[in-house]
Amino acid sequence: MRYAVGPIAQSVEQRTFNPWVDGSSPSGPTSQKSFPHRYYSQMTPTPYSNVVVWGLSNVRHSHRYIHRGFYESLHQSGINVNWVSDSKRSQSAIRKGSVVIAVGFASEFLPIRKDAAYVLHNFDSDITSSLRTFINLQVTSKDSRGINIDDSIAQWDSDSRTLFQPWGLPEHQSQWLEPCKAAGKTEYWVGAVWDNSLKQGNLSTIRAYQDALDRVEIKFKKVGGTRGISKGGLTSERAFNLVNTSPIGAAIVGSWQCLNRYIPCRAFKNIAAGAIPISNANFSHVFGDSYIHEESIPKLIDTAINLKIETRKELNAACKEKLISYSYQRAFNRMLEVLH
Repeated sequence: MRYAVGPIAQSVEQRTFNPWVDGSSPSGPTSQKSFPHRYYSQMTPTPYSNVVVWGLSNVRHSHRYIHRGFYESLHQSGINVNWVSDSKRSQSAIRKGSVVIAVGFASEFLPIRKDAAYVLHNFDSDITSSLRTFINLQVTSKDSRGINIDDSIAQWDSDSRTLFQPWGLPEHQSQWLEPCKAAGKTEYWVGAVWDNSLKQGNLSTIRAYQDALDRVEIKFKKVGGTRGISKGGLTSERAFNLVNTSPIGAAIVGSWQCLNRYIPCRAFKNIAAGAIPISNANFSHVFGDSYIHEESIPKLIDTAINLKIETRKELNAACKEKLISYSYQRAFNRMLEVLH
């Protein structure tokens, strides 16, 4: 086929957003001012009592990976966190002092409380008029704006109360892999190959990638999403192992995503899996000069397969240092920082 009980601590593709939903890529200039920030090396109490990840706990969807990532990352950090379905029976999970993480299309039964705080992704603006404490959450794109928050590329726009940041990586460092010394001849693609009427997907680019791989006798194999999307999907461990044994493991993106400087989860996950840090999109603003950018798919493949293992290790290790800033724990820290 082609193609923790008590106060919250502050130290805590598949398609990862809906690009056709209004508000995913707000327009406006980018500011390079500095934001006074703190680094959390210890568990620091906050005014909030618990976290509720709202929706998609029992539904197959690409965004389920995001919600599961927040739930598992915060749970592993000792945070009192619940992941609930979008239903009336879940409403009691939100109480005074809760922090709620929610996405617009899976929030039909989301209760609005003025004594709770909300992190909202792709919601209509009408809901925010009823809230006392909230932020809008959007993925980083070329139209992100605001002041810098920390050593990541995240930005905070106080006028619209919007935090722009990449989704990043939920998998803990203990799960990360070193580059494989004996990669195979099958290039595994974990996640979606898709498109829509606006041509915002990766279908045509993946077809070109597959054709170019065929010419160097590398088999392309799509293996679907992880269990973050559906219970029948791959475990993170299995997905990492498949990418690790791939000869390239490139984070290929479609033309629209490239133009809009969207950074897919794959760019972070593949580095953690030990793959070559390489893409047809330019991610040097995230990972530095160790990330290889080659717009031409055939040249990208040629560059990757001719890299010596020592060079692969050096480049991968340098990019792994940047990954720490993009963990879900750090993402949650940033949310708490601007919720105050």
